[in-house]
Amino acid sequence: MSLPRYPDYKDSGVEWLGEVPGHWGVKSIKWLSPVQRGASPRPIDDPKYFDDEGEYAWVRIADVSASDGELSETTQRLSELGSSLSVKINPGELFISIAGTVGKPCISAIKACIHDGFVYFPMLNIPPIFLYRIFEAGVCYGGLGKFGTQLNLNTDTIGSIRIALPPDDELQDVLSFLDRETGKIDALIAEQRRLVELLAEKRQAVISHAVTKGLNPNARMKDSGIEWLGDVPEHWEVRKMKHLATRIASGKTPLGGSEIYVDEGVMFLRSQNVYDEGLRLEDVAYISEAIDEVMSVSSVRPNDILLNVTGASIGRSCVVPSEFPAANVNQHVCVIRLRTLAQVPFVGLFFKSMPVKNQIAHAQNGAAREGLNFDQIGNMSIAMPPSNEQKSITAFLDIETAKFDTLTAEAHRAIELLRERRSALISAAVTGKIDVRKAA
Repeated sequence: MSLPRYPDYKDSGVEWLGEVPGHWGVKSIKWLSPVQRGASPRPIDDPKYFDDEGEYAWVRIADVSASDGELSETTQRLSELGSSLSVKINPGELFISIAGTVGKPCISAIKACIHDGFVYFPMLNIPPIFLYRIFEAGVCYGGLGKFGTQLNLNTDTIGSIRIALPPDDELQDVLSFLDRETGKIDALIAEQRRLVELLAEKRQAVISHAVTKGLNPNARMKDSGIEWLGDVPEHWEVRKMKHLATRIASGKTPLGGSEIYVDEGVMFLRSQNVYDEGLRLEDVAYISEAIDEVMSVSSVRPNDILLNVTGASIGRSCVVPSEFPAANVNQHVCVIRLRTLAQVPFVGLFFKSMPVKNQIAHAQNGAAREGLNFDQIGNMSIAMPPSNEQKSITAFLDIETAKFDTLTAEAHRAIELLRERRSALISAAVTGKIDVRKAA
């Protein structure tokens, strides 16, 4: 969409704003409303402050991170005593996180209480959604209170942010324009996300069929004797994982927890690093060589299979690349080391199949669903083809999954470009770089 600029501009005197339309005003947020901080009842884990039937929801950073800009629910509610010791937010009020996911704005759709990881605007004299849009674009944070790579926000820094303000009727034009145009972009993003989901489902279906039924549609089948596995090719051998592996075990978190992590050393792999698509090392932790030596029994080797055994990511797995530096794992990741190296690619793919995922989901311990234990993993059955057929299946799946991975990467790139376009559009509209009056 190509939109005109305003006929005349003036210097705002604010670096992130640049020039603004000549008839727009420029004000610090603190002149539109006081900026105040939330509060927490202490100690926050005292059960007397919580009540499932309480009038006010209790907002955590995770609730805001998971929201799409509008807070409609939380996982906890406060008691009357708890809410009296916090800060109450009514539906329609704006607040911003200054801890955790820093700088994320949210408008509440419910009665809620916020803690001191948030700030709010109790006397805001402009529509909250306009200020929300400014924070949503994120450009107002440019160069503001940087501390390393983390934004350093508080009531003073947010209150000192200067924003451009159009006349009231024009402000409504900006909001109407953004509602319509961001709605279109959001619909396109939703389509791409759905495409990613469909590609993942199809990818898994192709893997599942190949590693449980083989590539020959005319192969004679037999009952595997395992309900969740079903029929398998007649010439395949059904074996237990413990007969294929020399090691099925996990690591532990060293004494001191995250305090012992170092900037360089031996990689310490956690469940957030293990994905079906492979290892993700963006946020990998490191431990010293001395600690790694103490934990040598849980060291990770190339061609090990890693399996997440607890939490929301249970069942995610991957094979450690053949050329991989020294690493270790915590207690949430199981290391499966096979006796025969040639079987690793096929078994690694087998763990990604839908029958195995379903079996893992049903094999968790007890009502509390505490996770998989090593006996359960060792007793898991797998249908093994002859070695030459394993190679054919893995070669076939290498080609097929690469196609899905390419399409998925294209969809993610499309989402990224749409998000960039969305942010740029919001930024241009709220700073007056485009004249949206006729478009609105």
